[in-house]
Amino acid sequence: MAESRENLCRAWLSCAESLTWKARERVFAAFPDASAAFDGFSDDFLALVGEKAHRELSALRQKGLDKLALALTRADVRLCGRGDGDFPELLTSIPDPPDLLFYKGLMRSEEPRAIAVVGSRRETRYGREQAFGIARDLARAGVTVVSGLARGIDTAAHRGALEGHGRTVAVLGSGIKNVYPEENRPLAEQIIREGGALVSEFHPTAEPLAFRFPFRNRLVSGLCQGVLLIEAREKSGTLITVGHALAQGREVFALPGQVDAPCSAAPHRLLREGARLVTSAADVLEDMGWGTQESPRPPATEPADLTLEQRRLYDALCDEPKSLDLLMEELGMSAARASVLVTQMDLMGCVEALPGRMVRRAAQ
Repeated sequence: MAESRENLCRAWLSCAESLTWKARERVFAAFPDASAAFDGFSDDFLALVGEKAHRELSALRQKGLDKLALALTRADVRLCGRGDGDFPELLTSIPDPPDLLFYKGLMRSEEPRAIAVVGSRRETRYGREQAFGIARDLARAGVTVVSGLARGIDTAAHRGALEGHGRTVAVLGSGIKNVYPEENRPLAEQIIREGGALVSEFHPTAEPLAFRFPFRNRLVSGLCQGVLLIEAREKSGTLITVGHALAQGREVFALPGQVDAPCSAAPHRLLREGARLVTSAADVLEDMGWGTQESPRPPATEPADLTLEQRRLYDALCDEPKSLDLLMEELGMSAARASVLVTQMDLMGCVEALPGRMVRRAAQ
């Protein structure tokens, strides 16, 4: 599908690295739209945007809109401008909506149920598992899970939503062709492949510079009806997303954590200040008035074809992690034999071997 000329002209403005947000505002104050700015580009632009941005815009303009459109097509990047039929309706009501979004995957104008799951890049195992499980269950209930594709809680939330066979949207603080962090590129591709979307306000090759992430965070909250915070230190940048959510009139949720853990400081402060307490996806669904009905799931079944030794080990486990040393003591097994059984059963998918020589039953 060919992009509109207006969107291509908006992309022309976005591709000028030196064009500041204030300069962009001056351009739109001087011209009715981006197409008019492109057509009316002249030396007079210098007073609006500054010398460096003027040079960049001039060079990009000389290449032409056709070349820009071809580059976007080759990268499989689409454009979505304010006023387009596929522009997210929720973003039109935030204080500073974007003029243009670059995206890959499936963009929806309406997300009837969407929750942002955000938190620390330096997550604990507890936070990671909670983010994964809550996002998975939200996805199973038909809720779109939005996050920022960062390390830690964001990554766990996206993975959980995919595990729940639901929709997840990643909002980037860099260009779509410059996924950050690099190790999440396969995750980004999976999100697109399974019906989600990668979204960015920045041109496709934009670097993940620090100043871009606070801008990105207003879109993470803006695309949702609520934001769930899972682990963040007192001065975490994740709180910027919470601040945007409050300014946008979104619901704010927080997961309680260990009282003396640094990463529990921000969620606990939010809870004291009136955030909604969450211990499961059901809490979010109930507070949002979305009900708790999940999509059909296969019933839990006991693993079949276990040997007698494997069955004894499985029966000694539960959903909570148990140390390998305690298992050895309870079952009267040697360390070598217990390790072999755990490895076999982990590969079979009926137990999970966790860090710190801990083991538990796999989720059914």
